[in-house]
Amino acid sequence: MGKEFPEGFLWGTAISSFQVEMGRGEPSDKTDWWAWVHDKGNIEEGIVSGDNPLEGPGFWELYGEDFKLLKEGLCNNSIRVSVDWGRFFPEPIDDIPVHVKLDDEGHVCDVEITEEILQQMDKRANQNAVKRYRKIFTEAKQQDITLMLTLFHWPIPLWLHDPIKCKTDMENATKRGWLDNKTVIEFTKFSAYIAYKYGDVVDLYCTINEPRIISEHGYLSTWSEFPPGKNDPDLYLLVMRNLAIAHGLCYEHVKKWDKTSFSKLGPCTVGLVPVLQVFAPHDPNDPRDVEASKLIDYAFNEWGLNAVFHGDYDMNLDYLIEPDEQKPYRVRGCDYLGINYYSRWKIKYVDKGMKPLANFKLMPCEGDCTDYGWEIYPDGLREVLNFAYKRYRRPLYITENGIADEKGDTRTRYLLAHMEALHKTIHLDKVPVLGYYHWTLMDNFEWSDGFKIHFGLYRVDKTSKKRSPTSTVAIYKKISENNALP
Repeated sequence: MGKEFPEGFLWGTAISSFQVEMGRGEPSDKTDWWAWVHDKGNIEEGIVSGDNPLEGPGFWELYGEDFKLLKEGLCNNSIRVSVDWGRFFPEPIDDIPVHVKLDDEGHVCDVEITEEILQQMDKRANQNAVKRYRKIFTEAKQQDITLMLTLFHWPIPLWLHDPIKCKTDMENATKRGWLDNKTVIEFTKFSAYIAYKYGDVVDLYCTINEPRIISEHGYLSTWSEFPPGKNDPDLYLLVMRNLAIAHGLCYEHVKKWDKTSFSKLGPCTVGLVPVLQVFAPHDPNDPRDVEASKLIDYAFNEWGLNAVFHGDYDMNLDYLIEPDEQKPYRVRGCDYLGINYYSRWKIKYVDKGMKPLANFKLMPCEGDCTDYGWEIYPDGLREVLNFAYKRYRRPLYITENGIADEKGDTRTRYLLAHMEALHKTIHLDKVPVLGYYHWTLMDNFEWSDGFKIHFGLYRVDKTSKKRSPTSTVAIYKKISENNALP
């Protein structure tokens, strides 16, 4: 036996609904991401790949086979999945009223949801989706697979977000996604509904996956790869603020409406999933690079967590929390943090004539790189886990960690190096990490990059949907089976 992990450690993989469900069965074609990847202008500009998610791996119908791969092929005891908001409510339900309280700044501070409202929602929900998700969750339960359920992994119903209108004419857009209170309110309703419907088969929840990526890639990045493709530091902070508020309201209502426990995690353990990266100055001797790296680390890694845990909303990014930036009433709770970790980035100061948050460049990887051009930096996993625990004092899961590797000759080395870093974090640093989820189970639709990026432990034939194991499957199975490094 090699280096052991704690008893009861969860070993799994992570997937998301939009990326894996299509390819078999009903499409999910009423979301902003569906509109975004099919938009002719985006395709012509090269913002999206032009690939069609309808050619995906077909988890919607093939989930039973995938759970078998999980149990037998990988010897995993858990899986992280998400629900597709647009499948449940492809048509508007904002006419189902709820009582909403706003604070003195006009932001949502309370949403009152009754059982009568949830029953009204149930009558309007797409029952095919309601039933299919119950089958999926029940199958996991029957196979003794601990389900970690992510409530928001990026797609928003089109009736709440028109990404093309927002991209071309934000000023006159009426469906503005996370920039509006309406989306915060409707996400709270949706979260309550999911807890109400599936509390008997789900005990472990994630509220929102990677708030910073939603905000950065949709509202700050010059690449414009996520909807609605804006480049505005102010919008970045507004979306980060609203996502922090939405987490708190979601946390509160999942706790209220999931009343059934069937595991030691129940009736519900609810956490947030940030992506944490290591940021370093491109030139440590250039004070401009040093300051830019410091600001990016603060804005990307720390800002959102300070909002969730402390109610601190540093809207001018001056590192100081003034009295009018303290909003403790927004803090509702967070039982754990799910840490997504992939890489380290070198930051170079670039004067773009904008606010400081925009005056930087992510430098290309210059050494050990993945197919995505991300630096392979295992020590960073230990670094971000120590940061998260020491600063916020919650148990941790690694909810995503993986590599884009088409040839498959680097993934095993990547996995083992990160496992060594994880083992040191648990046993030497005494950080309570409770589980590890590799990204991802199978090759999938990698958002704006479509199918050209290969994160999967299993390859997928586009036509037959046959799953074929990469060489890493055997080593990950050995680790999971023995609960120890080889």
